[in-house]
Amino acid sequence: MDPDIRTSGELKFNINSTGSANDPNVGGDIDVVDAAYSSGDLPAGLQHGNGKLKLTRDRLSITSFQGSVGGGSITAQGGVALRPSLQFDVGVSAQGIRMLYPQGMRESINADLRLSGTTEAAQLGGSVQLSDLSFTPAFDLTSFISQFSGGVALPPTPGFSQNLQLNIAVRSNNDMNLVSRALSLSGTANLQVRGTAASPVILGRIHLNSGDVILNGDRFILDGGTVAFVNPYETQPVVNLSLKTTIQQYDVYLRFNGPVDQLRTSYNSDPALPSADIINLLAFGETTEANANNASTSTNQAAESLVASQVSSQVTSRISKIAGISQLSISPVLANGTSQGPAGANITIQQRVTGNLFVTFSSNVASSSQTIQGQYRISPRVSLSATRNPNGGFAVDALIKKIW
Repeated sequence: MDPDIRTSGELKFNINSTGSANDPNVGGDIDVVDAAYSSGDLPAGLQHGNGKLKLTRDRLSITSFQGSVGGGSITAQGGVALRPSLQFDVGVSAQGIRMLYPQGMRESINADLRLSGTTEAAQLGGSVQLSDLSFTPAFDLTSFISQFSGGVALPPTPGFSQNLQLNIAVRSNNDMNLVSRALSLSGTANLQVRGTAASPVILGRIHLNSGDVILNGDRFILDGGTVAFVNPYETQPVVNLSLKTTIQQYDVYLRFNGPVDQLRTSYNSDPALPSADIINLLAFGETTEANANNASTSTNQAAESLVASQVSSQVTSRISKIAGISQLSISPVLANGTSQGPAGANITIQQRVTGNLFVTFSSNVASSSQTIQGQYRISPRVSLSATRNPNGGFAVDALIKKIW
């Protein structure tokens, strides 16, 4: 037996046999008592399975069966025809099952599925309703996307899983609100699982209404978009997303199009900048012109600044993960350097309090200047922003997104 598969429980037989030795007629009842089954290939295992099976000359029927999977309940009905050939028709209903799948996500599901056919040609169909979707504390956006990146897959092992065709509708009951340290998303999903059990393929579309993501220390606001799965031969997300961020006095707009492993990116800004300047602004926090003006900085100062930034980046990355902070950045300000502010360090803490509330705190350790900003999303189109500046001033802005 596969060491990753674990089973337990008890079967109680009450079987009688009639007929002749050449043509026996076997029948009776089979009681399933506290059965359990788990496998490393399954996102959740069966526990406390109890039921009654009825065996006749040519059929094994499920009189009743119920169990627990992932903290939810599961029931089954139907049976397996034994003659003239093995053929099954089994229905399964699940309520409130919680599981971790795919890696980095957890969800609660309700499902109605039916397995029918033979060992040579079978189909698993039905519907799955998703609710209470969330990210795990260890969620990492790069690792999550890599699960769907294209690549050469090993051919499936011949067997029942390759003969089992899938036709499952997967939908979200309501708006998804997914929140992690560095990412929040709101949207709906309407998907289908096709292909075989050995090589499943996701089709359909995910609509994203709003959200934000922290990339390279900057917070990008999601203006909306879709993730479409249109390749009938493999799971290949096709992205169409619009993001916005503000760096210095520039509003920067990014649009991503294409498969996740072949993304095309377009850049725009207000005030308008060439694409090269926008890329430089995203990468280094300043335009190419400003970067050229600072080129007179001595080699030693540049090296000191680079080393200090690299060290602080390594430290803050570890601290933010341990403390659960969305983004912690420490920007060293060296004496006689070109960075603005007194010598010391600019500390910025960005924290997603809830899916709708985001707070930013900035301070310089060498001075008493502090800036606090809170942004609250009332709806996908309306947000409020409150800011307290270093001078003690207070401002409130209403942000309304409207499409013509």
